[in-house]
Amino acid sequence: MEDAASYAGLSSRHFKRRFKKATDETPLNYLQQIRMEAAKKYLETTMDNIDEITRQVGYEDASTFRRLFKKHTALSPREYRDKFAVHLVA
Repeated sequence: MEDAASYAGLSSRHFKRRFKKATDETPLNYLQQIRMEAAKKYLETTMDNIDEITRQVGYEDASTFRRLFKKHTALSPREYRDKFAVHLVA
């Protein structure tokens, strides 16, 4: 968020306030939503393991990723894949 604020020429606090006013979301929640959408796409269309997807969407810790994924989708990453994956044929 610091980089985004700096790029916009604003203090971090001012950036967060203006972002929230413009989008009705905090920058962190918005970023998490974008990451979760990307993770859902990977889970639906690839056979990458959860650790790989965790890194691909910008998280370093798989347990944090799993917790946030479940918070956003009400399913674990594995449950989501089982339910929505396009079954890839080799």
